Amino acid sequence: MRVAIYVRVSTQEQAKEGFSIPGQLESLRAFCKSQSWDIVEEYKEEGRSAKDLDRPKMQEMMRDIKKNKIDLVLVYKLDRLTRSVLDLYQLLNYFDEYEVKFRSATEVYDTTTAMGRLFITLVAALAQWERENLAERVKFGIHQMIDEGKRPGGHSPYGYKFKKNFDCEIIEEEAKWVIKIFEWYADGFGYRKISDRLNELNIKPRIAEKWNHNTVYGMLRNDIYIGVYRWGDKVIYNNHPAIVSNSLFVKVQKKLKSNHKNLARKGKFPLTGILQCGHCSEPMSGIFDARDKKTYYRCFGCNRSTDGKKITNLLLDEIEKLITSKDYFLSQVDKNYQPLTVNIDEIRKKLEKINQQKEKWYSLFLDEEDNPIPKETLYKKINELNQAEDDLKTILQEAEIDEETPEEKFEKLKNIKNIHLVYDEADAFEQKELLHAIFEELLLYRDKGRNKPITLKYKLN
Repeated sequence: MRVAIYVRVSTQEQAKEGFSIPGQLESLRAFCKSQSWDIVEEYKEEGRSAKDLDRPKMQEMMRDIKKNKIDLVLVYKLDRLTRSVLDLYQLLNYFDEYEVKFRSATEVYDTTTAMGRLFITLVAALAQWERENLAERVKFGIHQMIDEGKRPGGHSPYGYKFKKNFDCEIIEEEAKWVIKIFEWYADGFGYRKISDRLNELNIKPRIAEKWNHNTVYGMLRNDIYIGVYRWGDKVIYNNHPAIVSNSLFVKVQKKLKSNHKNLARKGKFPLTGILQCGHCSEPMSGIFDARDKKTYYRCFGCNRSTDGKKITNLLLDEIEKLITSKDYFLSQVDKNYQPLTVNIDEIRKKLEKINQQKEKWYSLFLDEEDNPIPKETLYKKINELNQAEDDLKTILQEAEIDEETPEEKFEKLKNIKNIHLVYDEADAFEQKELLHAIFEELLLYRDKGRNKPITLKYKLN
């Protein structure tokens, strides 16, 4: 009997007694010896979750099974192999296809009978429920911490030093370079040029040895520098002191968007330039896989790849619904896409507060008899408020730049007939022009792993 041993630990479990890699290996080797089995390979999966099959050693083992190198797969416990019911079914069918048996050293399973399959499926379902329930509790706990003013953790971004909870101080020496990075980009420098310049000036980043263009790009998109704190879908405005002015941040975002669209027009993939990862907001790039002759869109931020055909079909179905029902179109336009950085109501409140403050300072400025404050001080305060007001008005103008009503947008789209046929008959350039004419931005959401459902949120042009 040619046996493959599969052992796994996730990051959280590495410290748990009995689940360490050496502990599992010792037990499984002894089990094989007692059964007079030959161990042909040991697959050691370190620091990997069992929520999907996208694991290096798992994929290696499946390739070896296909090459007929293995007769039996042995694990310490079922949850070392998988915690997903769907993945378990896929694995069992895969094992059956290549006549490979499965065995757990600490649990009794017989996958050759219907009852045995039912039992193993129930155990896997409980393992999946436990994992998903734990994830929900962790997410709820983090949101609760944020609501109570406690910071979940993580290192402080360049320019800041977060202390206990959300108390933080600006590191002036780093903050001046943060501002420089934003100013350089606004003045026309690219990410690589900025990172090269920082390295030439011997400016040290927070963690890495040298600056690279990806770090610069991430900083330019990060609204933490205007006082916004994000954790998943939790957003807190005015959470901490800003390093970059609102007007400079908006100017940079506009330039990023413009540059990205200009680059996207040169590409051959229809969704490049408008498709972003909904999990990390990074742009997704088109990739053609010559092996299966398919196009995939990949987010290099969180390493998710999705079949381009699936995205396009979902998108065309959505367009079909949008152009055939005005009620549906109007119901989706406002709720389907959430802006990434700007809270218009918050900006208006700030403008109202600034106007109230200006009125008070103007009153003191005009009252020459009872005013103990020097004119120079009053003049400086009023100028500061005027500058803050200008910054906020710039942001408000950018946020409200789209003056076209939802009804007008629907009238433009409703004339398109049989969108699937139109799209299929178009060439790659025409397909891209069509999608870019309808959508300004697309956000794609999908869990890691094969055959996971995808959802899209969008903003119409």
